[in-house]
Amino acid sequence: MHARVFVCAALAALVSVTLMSCNGRSPTEPTNCSYTISPATLTIDSEGGTGTVNVTAPAGCSWTAAASASWISITAGGTGSGPGTVTYSVGPNADPSSRTATVTVAGQGHAVTQHGRSPAVCTYDLSPGSAEFNKDGGSGSFTVTAPAECVWTARSDASWIVVSGDGQGTGTSTVSYGVSRHADIPERTATIAVGERRFTVRQSGDVGLCQYSVSPVFLSPCMAGTTVTASITTPVATCPWTATAGAAWLSVGRSSGAGSATLSISMPDNYDAPREGIVMIRWPTATAGQNIRVAQAGCRYAVSRTAISLAAGGGTATFDVIQQSDPTQCGGATQDRCLWTARSDVPWITITSSMPRAGDQPVAFNVAANDSTAARTGRITVRDKVVTVTQSGK
Repeated sequence: MHARVFVCAALAALVSVTLMSCNGRSPTEPTNCSYTISPATLTIDSEGGTGTVNVTAPAGCSWTAAASASWISITAGGTGSGPGTVTYSVGPNADPSSRTATVTVAGQGHAVTQHGRSPAVCTYDLSPGSAEFNKDGGSGSFTVTAPAECVWTARSDASWIVVSGDGQGTGTSTVSYGVSRHADIPERTATIAVGERRFTVRQSGDVGLCQYSVSPVFLSPCMAGTTVTASITTPVATCPWTATAGAAWLSVGRSSGAGSATLSISMPDNYDAPREGIVMIRWPTATAGQNIRVAQAGCRYAVSRTAISLAAGGGTATFDVIQQSDPTQCGGATQDRCLWTARSDVPWITITSSMPRAGDQPVAFNVAANDSTAARTGRITVRDKVVTVTQSGK
């Protein structure tokens, strides 16, 4: 009889505990617990930050909070009872894509969305910006400077420039490359591209394959303006050369070229003293080049009188101009190829002979009356010769 009573009491106690466990409440917790949370969502930028969730619940109603992703950490309010607040922190998002997770509070979901990191503006600087190699080629490198997250590829636009490895890099890094031997004569140029930037590679040609000759190397034109020619000869059509006038009165038809060519050299009239200049032909070999000497003929002058005096009343006078070409063969059989003009430097001396003149000729001029009591002086110039005219006062 006593054993049956004990068993019944034990069963009653077990049923009571089981009922409490099934309800999820302590024997003292209210049976009418309901929960609401706010806000239901929150958006955070890519740098991260903090958020809060407000919990509304009857007093004595317990709850817990948990995050569904490791990038959200509950910092306060992980458990609570009745009204309360949950605080959490969100770490930085290094990925360009946005991400979403849930903070569950009292069985209610609070959605957290975090923006992805904005893509970097990728700009590239190359240092140095170019390189030069001789015909034998070689290797080199340059530095790419870019934001750390920028991925780039270095690409050569010529088969004779080979970028080491796959040419790929991220952020600031070094690009190494090789340049093959150049077996041709002309210089060549190509680039290595990184983004919108270009690294320029220049390589000189094998000019040892070139030989040059120039003919003639002396030209002697006469006084009249003219164009003369010289020949540049080289066996290979791609052998380069340049031509530069060494005097202001000389001009060349072409400043550069390749292969054999006829070079024209022009000059204006020269009826003053003879003159000389050179045209410099240059090429990239050990001999460097050849000068063409140009000696243009000129004229020598004399006057029969260097000083003439007239009375105050004025009048006319003459003097003779004697000329000769230098060298004399440019003067022709009659030695009359030198052109000249007589000019007065004062208004009271008037040249009456027609101008210009050629060969040996007289110069006639008129001197106006001098109304002043003071004597006066003027000059008549013929090329490099001067005749001084003096007139007495009234």
